[in-house]
Amino acid sequence: MFTRLFVTLPALILRVISTAQAQSSKPNVVLRNHLLPLLALLLGLPAWAQDRPNIVVMMTDNQGYGDLNIYGGVRADTPNIDRLASEGVQFMDFQVEPGCTHTRAAFMTGRMPIRSGTDMFGIPGQPGGLHPKEVTIAELMKGAGYATANYGKWHLGEVHERFPHMQGFDEWYGIANTSIPIDPALPGVNTEWLIPQEVLEGRAGEEATVVRTMDMEYRGLIDRDLTERSVDFIERNASAGQPFFLLTTFINTHHPVVPHPDFQGRSLGGAYTDALMEIDHNVNQILTAIDDAGIRDDTIVIYFSDNGPTRYSPEPDHNGDNGPWSGELGSGWEGGLRTIGMMRWPGQIRENWRSNEMIHVMDLYTTLGNIVGADIPTDRPIDGFDQTDYLLGNQERSARDHRMVFYQGRLLAIRWKQFKAHFVIYDRYKSISSAPQDFGQIPRIYNLVSDPKELIDIFGASGGTPLFQPMVAQAAQYLASFEEFPNNDYAEIERSE
Repeated sequence: MFTRLFVTLPALILRVISTAQAQSSKPNVVLRNHLLPLLALLLGLPAWAQDRPNIVVMMTDNQGYGDLNIYGGVRADTPNIDRLASEGVQFMDFQVEPGCTHTRAAFMTGRMPIRSGTDMFGIPGQPGGLHPKEVTIAELMKGAGYATANYGKWHLGEVHERFPHMQGFDEWYGIANTSIPIDPALPGVNTEWLIPQEVLEGRAGEEATVVRTMDMEYRGLIDRDLTERSVDFIERNASAGQPFFLLTTFINTHHPVVPHPDFQGRSLGGAYTDALMEIDHNVNQILTAIDDAGIRDDTIVIYFSDNGPTRYSPEPDHNGDNGPWSGELGSGWEGGLRTIGMMRWPGQIRENWRSNEMIHVMDLYTTLGNIVGADIPTDRPIDGFDQTDYLLGNQERSARDHRMVFYQGRLLAIRWKQFKAHFVIYDRYKSISSAPQDFGQIPRIYNLVSDPKELIDIFGASGGTPLFQPMVAQAAQYLASFEEFPNNDYAEIERSE
């Protein structure tokens, strides 16, 4: 990529590069993080050009696979998100974790949430969340010279040392837990009995300050504020020539679903579909800011949902659509685990690409870390696969052909290729309130291609039982790593500052 630059430089600089690479255990990191910025300075070019892309990640909350037009949805128009998917790769098999906390932990650390004790929902008012010794994707980016910001829902800790601005983000604005505004209209509720949810703002190393209360009115306004802050962050850093990592975690479409007043009634389908139209508008605002800043070709844009939709909300217009899959969040059913997902990087990832290969949200940690030349931790298991070669077209298949589904300390399911074995199941559409059913050593196995609703158990069928052996073999390697690196045990981990 940079050969054309080198041929015009003095031989002395070439010798410096060769010597530094030869003496380093990580020659590519030396080249990217130290020497290329020097060369770019000498040439009068931005230090991050081409190999140091900006990264913008947009995550929605409880959005269903069937909610977008480009995934077959018919509930509301989503032209801007659909266009984003068509401008890069649309993942048809993008895997996440069973719930909000779980997926966010997996994305932030590149590790299965059971390793960090985050394989269950963060309970409001409890500290929980990511241990300070975890190395977040924001810290990877900071180490690579990026400005970082998170605007939106965190759900990975409610104490100072576990807030986002203490774990790699320069800036944070949003809520520490999930969306829980007090509804004064609920019969029998006295607002004086309840502790209102706080909207917080923080900067790296400082105490977070309370900006306002998250009430039902602001619930409909907050995503607009998150979008405007995101646009401002893009404009500030683009004008300064500073590479940046932006994570915008929208509050919608988590229940209670409250669209912005500008979108209420627009879809004719109720609150949820109104919110889909609002999200589409907000995504377009962020994409427009990238274009207007002249950094489209130098920016990776990623969009996905933290898990599948809820189907249990008592308000009929507050539930998402799981598309061809079965179930909802809080379970091992595919409807809770397979979400919308897309990635655009102009000139690097080909357009109009529909990928049927399995990608997990954990893979973004390793992949993006590799792209920016970050130092990925080697003192702990990292479960994310590096998908760089697959995304850039250098290999035909994804680096991943399996995944484990852990939830509340239990192994729910093993996915291997197109097959999934369930060891524990919850009610398909009341997963949060249902009691688990444990099958012990004899799981139910489903073929997700011929049976996307997971209705026909093929364990014991002709050719079905032998599938169990390679699935168990995949699980065995992870169970062995739990022995070597006990889950949620940080005694032997020493973080370098």
